[in-house]
Amino acid sequence: MRAVAVRGTSFRLYERLELALEPGLVGVVGPNGAGKTALVEMVHFGALGYSPRTSADAQLVRFGAEVLRTELDAETAAGTSRVEIGFRPGEPKRVTVDGARERSVERLLGRFPVLVFTPDRLRLVQGAPALRRAYFDRVLARLWPRPAAAVPEYARRLAQRNHLLRRVRAGAAPADALEPWDTLLAEAAAEVIAARGRLCSRLLAPLERRLAELGGDPQAPPLRYLPNREGDAGALRGELAGRRGRDIERAVTSIGPHLDDFAIADAGKDLRHFGSQGEQRRALLGLILAESDLLAEERGERPLLLLDDVTSELDLERRGRLLDAVSEFDQAIATTTDEADLAGRAGSLLRVSAGTVRA
Repeated sequence: MRAVAVRGTSFRLYERLELALEPGLVGVVGPNGAGKTALVEMVHFGALGYSPRTSADAQLVRFGAEVLRTELDAETAAGTSRVEIGFRPGEPKRVTVDGARERSVERLLGRFPVLVFTPDRLRLVQGAPALRRAYFDRVLARLWPRPAAAVPEYARRLAQRNHLLRRVRAGAAPADALEPWDTLLAEAAAEVIAARGRLCSRLLAPLERRLAELGGDPQAPPLRYLPNREGDAGALRGELAGRRGRDIERAVTSIGPHLDDFAIADAGKDLRHFGSQGEQRRALLGLILAESDLLAEERGERPLLLLDDVTSELDLERRGRLLDAVSEFDQAIATTTDEADLAGRAGSLLRVSAGTVRA
């Protein structure tokens, strides 16, 4: 996939932006605070309907404005498409693709393959398990939408069971009312566990290869799925029933894939606890590139790659390794404060200054 053009109104510091984008490596150069990151964010929002930097969409609306709008012209393996998104804080987003209203913004994820690196995404490696679950579930949704649908369905059933647990604890419902929900939750949990396990298995080989290309040492499995519980639906249902008294007391479901984690490693060490920031950055880049390999294998196309400030903490050798990997993509958009970081590899350059962009 590649972005052919992006247009935005009242997005971050941009009052109005209309920009054509070339294929290949697009360098976005300018000082800090000029609007480079906001440009990458606008492309991402224009394709997928959400920001890679914040879950608070109201922060995207330019100060003093009431509504933002983006338009993205994209070329994918399926052809050329235009995505239009309008957002007013407090209201649902309005999304159209080629003039037809899209039922939900989540459906864009399976249609437009876009991968992004931003420095704050290092929290994926450094942070809590919930961040890793969300990341790998999005990978699932991009690759295999049907198995990935088990994740939101599990979340819905989990919320229902937890609500019922509170009612039982309060004496408003009998304990045996939980039995059908134990069955429903166990069935969805087994599907989520199987899908996440399959994903990690398929990602392992490309991640090992990409880490080695970036200068890593994947001597042990660099990615491991750590399910809270394993087993089929019957075994999970039995354990839910066995823990019912404890769950009623705490009014929360104490086992299941909502408590899963993923271990990311390099040189035989868990990077969350023992990795330097440089090693964590390399692992995240390796994950992104491995996902792109799997997307290319499954869907027959490379994703659009967005790289925000990716070269600032890489030495010359690792920067060259990354730029070699980026050359495989139909389009990659990379921001930097120093044009020299791109080592003359950019096919086109955009200069950003105080919220204006020029070729």
